[in-house]
Amino acid sequence: MKFFTGWKKLIIGMAVGLCLVGCGQKEAEKIKELKTTMTMDIDSLNPHKIVSSGTEEIMFNVYEGLLMPGIDGSLKPAIAESWKVSDDGKVYTFKIRKGVKFHDGTTLTPQDVVFSLNRMGGKDGFPPAKALLTEMESVKIVGDDEVQITLPKTNSGFIYALTTGIVPEANKDNLDKNPVGTGPFKVKEYSREQEIVLEKFDDYWGDKAKLDKVIVYVTPNTETAFLKLLSGEIDMLSRVDANRLKELKDFNNVYAPQNTVQIFALNNAVEPFNDVRVRKAINYAIDKDEIIKGVMDGNGIKLETNMSPVMKKYVIPNVGEKRDIEKAKDLLKESGHENFSFTIKVPSNYSLHVNTAQIIAQQLKDVGIDAKIETIEWTTWLSDVYSGRKYEASIIGLSGKLDPYAVLRRYTTPYKNNFFNFSNPEYDSLIEEAKNSSDDALITKNYKRAQEILRDEQAAIYIMDPELITSLNKKIEGFEYYPTPFINFANMNFGD
Repeated sequence: MKFFTGWKKLIIGMAVGLCLVGCGQKEAEKIKELKTTMTMDIDSLNPHKIVSSGTEEIMFNVYEGLLMPGIDGSLKPAIAESWKVSDDGKVYTFKIRKGVKFHDGTTLTPQDVVFSLNRMGGKDGFPPAKALLTEMESVKIVGDDEVQITLPKTNSGFIYALTTGIVPEANKDNLDKNPVGTGPFKVKEYSREQEIVLEKFDDYWGDKAKLDKVIVYVTPNTETAFLKLLSGEIDMLSRVDANRLKELKDFNNVYAPQNTVQIFALNNAVEPFNDVRVRKAINYAIDKDEIIKGVMDGNGIKLETNMSPVMKKYVIPNVGEKRDIEKAKDLLKESGHENFSFTIKVPSNYSLHVNTAQIIAQQLKDVGIDAKIETIEWTTWLSDVYSGRKYEASIIGLSGKLDPYAVLRRYTTPYKNNFFNFSNPEYDSLIEEAKNSSDDALITKNYKRAQEILRDEQAAIYIMDPELITSLNKKIEGFEYYPTPFINFANMNFGD
């Protein structure tokens, strides 16, 4: 009897053990985890210091502003559930959503909004997050759940800056190390130059994320990232090389214009690029169709100015420029700059731009120009080219913005990041007038004329809006493109 009882207990114990193991496996299977990569590390966990679009597209899942971008280019309610603007365009009143939780469990208050806006605008001695926010005259609470922003003068682009993250005032001294936002995901782990792990925020005020976790590996080498996708190590890869699509037949490959402008930047302050005839000659010497075919397998939209056709309301149509070697040679001869050489600095982590530089260098040989290519680290590009303006030429993609002013102000004389060193009084006047107007017809007219100036003066060589190609595991649902850097992981899920 005792022998039987012992075996009975053993069998029951084994059954319970197996159940626990099985239950544990089922629980593990329920965790919905998406893995992807980014080519460069997060440049800052602090939302008010983010510079790169690669960081922005990930951290939009962690931080929310008063407003958030929509897939159609519009602005949607976020921390502010509604807003109104005075007739003169100077006073913005936002009704703050109640019950919004920060990732540390505290409840967002209007005072947190006031603090964040003042911090973003550089009002407390810190560098401003966005230039537009420095123009706020005052930010104040006008009710239990309302915050009012007053501008000294009308600014048509101001509202687009309000997608920048609101943070808790209590965490103001730890923003660089302790990322606390209100988004559908919170940062669970961050290992510098290795990975960032996002975890579903269960107390999110809106629709909860369908994924439990997102792991983003920092993978500078694009070939390594590609192989990770093929092997199943990751589920999603952004910015796929169009020439590799034949290898991705077992994946869902999604294409869309990305509202990005790939440019061949020529430093207008450096000889011979300070001569418009040289800039025009180089534009004539380049075959953009060959570039688009060679580096994007034809998946790109040819451009002639610094705005993508995605911005339908403001963009001007192409006039149909074509490569003309003889015109290029004539302009170079007229300018007195024949058979010269220069260096193209290109960020090494962007194969698209490196490949483009190689084709351009070959094309320029046809007009006697020797273009040397120097690949540099992304951080070096930011310091030397973008901030320091220490370069002759470069190839880069300028990320799209929801606000046309944010796109076109890049070429205004006083703009600190006008790394082209382009300067034109009429252009500056047009952009300033549009910014300070509430007349939609005038704003549109000015922005179109400004683009004509960029084209006429050849402020840079505008190549294409390369179609963004994202390859995903076929089980992934809910992926959508935005006309601004943003991968909305909250809407994504694994289907059957």
